[in-house]
Amino acid sequence: MVHPKTCNLRKFITLFTVVTLAAAVLWRSSPDYRMAVEVVVSVGAIVLAVSALSAHKIIWGLVFLGLLGVFTPFRSSQFSSALVSMFDMLTLALFAASPIMFRKSSTGFRKSPIGFRKPGTP
Repeated sequence: MVHPKTCNLRKFITLFTVVTLAAAVLWRSSPDYRMAVEVVVSVGAIVLAVSALSAHKIIWGLVFLGLLGVFTPFRSSQFSSALVSMFDMLTLALFAASPIMFRKSSTGFRKSPIGFRKPGTP
């Protein structure tokens, strides 16, 4: 069970990461600001990886851990600027779509307030 404060913190960090990545995509950031973008994305990737792994969504957890490897601030000059722009756009799309991953599934039957039951149940 996820506590509401944890869920709100995850949503805030995801939103902050999306805004940071959107700014990085729209405006070419200088190398001075690039370190800040990488730190924000790394923190967001850690939070979403831990949330995904604790929700038993192993594949998504590994995807966000992979993002952590790409956006680690310790290897900031490893990629070309064109590749960095492509990574920023793909990561922005992934973080923007992440709330869908944490949406509660509605596959089970819920108890109706009227009292209807599934056929065959007492």
